[in-house]
Amino acid sequence: MESNENAAHSAPPLRRPRGKRKALAELPTYEWRKNTHGGSAPRTSKPRTRSAARAEAEAEEARKAQEDEKVASGADVARLRDPKRQDAGAAQAAVAPYLGDIDRYLRSLEVEPLRRPCPDYFQKIQKDISAKMRAVLVDWLVEVADEFKLQAETLYLAVSYIDLFLTMNVVTRDKLQLLGVTALLVAAKYEEIETFKMKVKKYTDITDHAYTKKQVVKMEADLLKSLNFKTGGPTVATFLRQFIASCRGGSRTSSEKLESMCSYLAELSLLDCDCISYLPSVVAAACLFVARFTICPMTNPWNLKLQYNTGYKVFDLQKPISVIHELQLSIRCPDQKAIREKYEDPRFGSVSTMVSPRQIPASFFEDRNT
Repeated sequence: MESNENAAHSAPPLRRPRGKRKALAELPTYEWRKNTHGGSAPRTSKPRTRSAARAEAEAEEARKAQEDEKVASGADVARLRDPKRQDAGAAQAAVAPYLGDIDRYLRSLEVEPLRRPCPDYFQKIQKDISAKMRAVLVDWLVEVADEFKLQAETLYLAVSYIDLFLTMNVVTRDKLQLLGVTALLVAAKYEEIETFKMKVKKYTDITDHAYTKKQVVKMEADLLKSLNFKTGGPTVATFLRQFIASCRGGSRTSSEKLESMCSYLAELSLLDCDCISYLPSVVAAACLFVARFTICPMTNPWNLKLQYNTGYKVFDLQKPISVIHELQLSIRCPDQKAIREKYEDPRFGSVSTMVSPRQIPASFFEDRNT
């Protein structure tokens, strides 16, 4: 194992994403005017009759109603475009009758043997790459996904493809980055909507042309064959959405902080190969525990409601909680900085800068009966 660790330092460096991320341009603002020429219509010099005044007033009222309708329509469009302003309550109510069936189906998928990577494939299968090299690759993929503005689910799927492929195929160190960038491409084709995020050229360019288009296409075919073309499936992000929804409450700010903290911890879990041995739902529940503990360290982060909604007693989560907490404290994977730097951004509430207590009270691991 030590030789593998040393080999990580002699491996060719990954090509880093170049250029800074560009913020989306602000939408243009429009000013509603009283008429097409700007300003009010000129008055006539002749005295108005009562009928003319009444007709003019009715026309003005109709014009204002039309303008109000346009403004309201624009507000509706803006609300629909902004997911944070959507009526989440109505959406949740619509799927409420099916939540139990959805959860049972996702739990059945995550335990399927063909969807589970071998937790010790580095010892049994891989001879030329190490867990350290995998962590470097995942750290780089986080940067690429952020630069390409990919969905979070795309990143999680890509890492799951990598682990499944490495479970079934021997990969040399010079092909590890090729596997990583191809996994991200396949995940983008499954998860993304914009076609420009699925162009092979983007994924060869990001490696500074270390690999050709032909090599990426060949690896894509090999990857899909190894996956048996099953490119979907539940990830940590899938279960986190469910679990976070079960403990929403309080102010919008506190809810957003919890979501950002959970996302941060879940992405850290991608770095550590020990997390491969746990089901995605278990890792998601552990991330939720550590997130709540970090935000309110004096309050027991687990309760009967969370135990019921996640299906896990806190005692059963003790080991994965310890792994997630050590990742947060940089005890594990201390050299990988991309995720920590990403979540320093105010758009994520700078949650990676929050200090978590180094010890979790033993009483917090006692099963809750009330």
